[in-house]
Amino acid sequence: MTKRKLTLLAAVSAVGFSLGGAAISDAIAQNADPVLPELEWDTGLKKFQFDADKFIGQRFSAVCPPRSIRDEVEPIFGTDVYPSKNPICVAALHAGKITTDGGPVTVQLNPGAESYTGSSRNGIDSGNLPGTPRSMVFVDATDATAADEARAPYIERLKWDFRFTDSGYARKDLVGQRFTFNCPVAPGDLRLRRVVGTDSYAHNSIVCQAAVHAGKITMEEGGIVEVQLDPGIKRLVGSIRNGIETADGSGNPRSISFVDSAAAPSTAVQN
Repeated sequence: MTKRKLTLLAAVSAVGFSLGGAAISDAIAQNADPVLPELEWDTGLKKFQFDADKFIGQRFSAVCPPRSIRDEVEPIFGTDVYPSKNPICVAALHAGKITTDGGPVTVQLNPGAESYTGSSRNGIDSGNLPGTPRSMVFVDATDATAADEARAPYIERLKWDFRFTDSGYARKDLVGQRFTFNCPVAPGDLRLRRVVGTDSYAHNSIVCQAAVHAGKITMEEGGIVEVQLDPGIKRLVGSIRNGIETADGSGNPRSISFVDSAAAPSTAVQN
């Protein structure tokens, strides 16, 4: 599968202390550049095993390539709201989220609609269809509010011992994707668990505890966190932050980081 490099919204660094208390003089730039999959014009969510009930409320980002005269357009159904089995890039062109030049898209998986009404848009004809188990909508910065409201009831509320690897989202083919969780207020008898890393964390880390360390939430208030699955890095460095001490560790095939909510990441071609 070809990949394109995801341009980070902001460079992330940290200065902290090792478990032994020695100062680390240089900034710890731990976030590797994540990647997004490049789709074909007939690719659907099913290819990434994303068309499943457990992903309802989550978002999938990818890059549509320029459309070639050799690309056959698969039939699609619906207008603005599409069955989840529709080819992503064809539906995105119909929805006006890309042109035939392609580009980045972000799809949100929602519960199915009772029915879908077709239309003709942007050179693409869509048809009518009865209801399906799941639907998808396209999300960008200009119209994220309605999508946020639609997915709010489906954002998973975590326990404070929940590891990212418990989510089922830690697969290699989902590197570059962002997943949203709800961390509740920490219980009074909370027992802190071992977390590895600073800004970039081992992918089996306790999500809510790592989010406190990263400064995204507090234990007193909890809140919504967005976790990005990243490629692994060679070394994870621990530190003390926000009342949480994390450990050093060797690299893993994958790591996680916390990002501010964004509808669609920007992309640049990988050399």
